[in-house]
Amino acid sequence: MNAASNSDLELRGLAVSLGITRGPAYVLREEGMHFPAHSITPSQVDHEIERLDRAFEETIRQIEQLISKQAAGEKQLVDEIVDFHHMLAKDIPRYTGERTKKLIRENLMYAETAFHKTLQDLIGVLGRSVVSRDEDVADIGQQILRNLTGKDLADFEDIEEPVILIAEDLSPSLTARLPRDKVLAFATTRGSRTSHTAIMARALEIPAVVGLPSLVDQVKEGVHVIVDGDRGRVIVNPSERAVLWYDRRKEASEKRAEDQLRYRTLPGETTDGFILELKANIELPEEVEAILAYGGDGIGLYRTEFLFMNRSDLPTEEEQFTAYRAVVESMAPKPVTIRTLDIGGDKFLTSFSAPKEMNPFMGWRAIRFCLEQPEIFGAQLRAILRASHYGNLSIMFPMIAEVRELRLALVALENAKTELRERGIPFNEEVEIGAMIEVPSAALVMEGLAPLVDFFSIGTNDLVQYTMAADRGNERTAYLYDPLHPGVLKLIQNVVEVAHAAGKKVSVCGEMAAEIEFTLLLVGMRLDELSMSPIAIPAVKRLIRSISLLESVPIADDALSMTEPEMIRDYLNEKTRHVAPWTVELFDSEEIPA
Repeated sequence: MNAASNSDLELRGLAVSLGITRGPAYVLREEGMHFPAHSITPSQVDHEIERLDRAFEETIRQIEQLISKQAAGEKQLVDEIVDFHHMLAKDIPRYTGERTKKLIRENLMYAETAFHKTLQDLIGVLGRSVVSRDEDVADIGQQILRNLTGKDLADFEDIEEPVILIAEDLSPSLTARLPRDKVLAFATTRGSRTSHTAIMARALEIPAVVGLPSLVDQVKEGVHVIVDGDRGRVIVNPSERAVLWYDRRKEASEKRAEDQLRYRTLPGETTDGFILELKANIELPEEVEAILAYGGDGIGLYRTEFLFMNRSDLPTEEEQFTAYRAVVESMAPKPVTIRTLDIGGDKFLTSFSAPKEMNPFMGWRAIRFCLEQPEIFGAQLRAILRASHYGNLSIMFPMIAEVRELRLALVALENAKTELRERGIPFNEEVEIGAMIEVPSAALVMEGLAPLVDFFSIGTNDLVQYTMAADRGNERTAYLYDPLHPGVLKLIQNVVEVAHAAGKKVSVCGEMAAEIEFTLLLVGMRLDELSMSPIAIPAVKRLIRSISLLESVPIADDALSMTEPEMIRDYLNEKTRHVAPWTVELFDSEEIPA
């Protein structure tokens, strides 16, 4: 319970899409599906096979109907995910159809029982592959099962006024069906920041919070709910005081966003002339427009996984080249840093089988995967090099853990250059190369890494996770996941000091770069560049233009001498409020006043 009022039930989860809004709850409860355990008679086999084929066809028809209703070009990312589901609806019958029919014929199973078995087998196989979104396969599989069992898809036709959608989970296909004029926000028990559902929420600009245990049990239909997508909070049955406080906070947030847009065309320069480049992290070419709108100095991290993941086969060199060239040309002359394939962990490919791992985040992923798959790695490197001919492009290798790995990656790059020279294809011979520091071992062997590349980028999300041995998505260990832990800060400090001594630049491209509570510290540690979500750039730029390097350095030194994260946080917040008074409302508004 929130201490502010007994009527306020505050639930804390993971913020996946920004925004604050409120309204009545619309609780979507999952309906279980029954799969008959008893057998059919031989005379029923043909009928069951016909039911299966009709369910396959009906699922394809439903998705095609959804595609026809999508506003042309309204949200490119959502359209691409729906198109991917259309492809899956055609592919799943090819992978499961004959085996399902064999179970119907030989084991005399009902169609839904047989399909459920083959679907689970398919998902199990995908769980052992390195590039798949098995959540999407499960999503379309469930749609097929609904058509088999006669369970209607949610159509939200009974929503008469704008609502807050409450659910155990939302599948991507269900998210695509949301009536955008009636769903103000959503909150779910399950979910992650990297799921297709979260990505679609951000694309549709729907505030969303996920990871709220027992949410559905604690929210009654029609009760008033506030969703705070900025901080990952859901307030159930808020008091009048809470409603007024959040309304003021929403109004202030929207006004602040408008005010900060004035800074988008100005450089990220401190009052005494120290300049930080403020770049953007992107996944899709369509995000370039947002970078330009929010005043980004370029792209500090172009994640290439999405190009590989939304398909049943691997992208060709030509397809990759076309995608990379489009981004580089649209940003020119501003710089673009393309990260090579960071697959594994929570990102998998349907087109490639790999052994199942007990802990994939610690296993065969990123540069480790690429070095053992020279054909996949070589095709991507050639595509990136080719794109370098058309603008200001750099290449960055992810999850480097040791000097040997970086040397092997550079050998692969030289091989790709040799192949292009032999084919007579132009590329930038002086293309800059960087390494991501996400593993503590890399931060500790910087003396060996620094001579090999032109720049470094610190991925603080993984660096914190690996340093603290704590998954930020695990609510039981979330208290350990803190970028301000002294151990994390000392690793960052070492990277900066060694890189600068070698004349190399260092950037931060994790979520730490986007939070203004860290900006004063990062300026004082003399980072050269920050890369973040485009929407965060104006606020960070405004703060940088409010402070000086001269006052930031001793503040950073003091913070680095402290031993407790909360002590460091309180100190930085106090100093930030002092040097930039406009930030007071951001740091002093964490809880509803009693």
